[in-house]
Amino acid sequence: MQHKESFFGTIRRFFRDYLTGMGTNSSFGKLVQQASKDRAFRERLVQAPEETLAGAGIKLPTGMKIEILANTDKTIHIVLPPLIDAEANTAGDQK
Repeated sequence: MQHKESFFGTIRRFFRDYLTGMGTNSSFGKLVQQASKDRAFRERLVQAPEETLAGAGIKLPTGMKIEILANTDKTIHIVLPPLIDAEANTAGDQK
């Protein structure tokens, strides 16, 4: 008989694998790793993302906004990528 994993278990495994895959090679990867272990840093990152990122040497492009959400045991945020049409329209702008 095959064991069915709960939705919560699937999500936990996804985020564990996400953190492992992200590694610590990039500045952003290091921030995510730190935020998964350091409660005070995590709160600063959620409350003041631009300032916290700037303090870590990561500058957002002009006009770009960032919102950082924290998953909990009771709330899981799932972020959808931009619409494909929107990506196609902005692809030429990034050259």
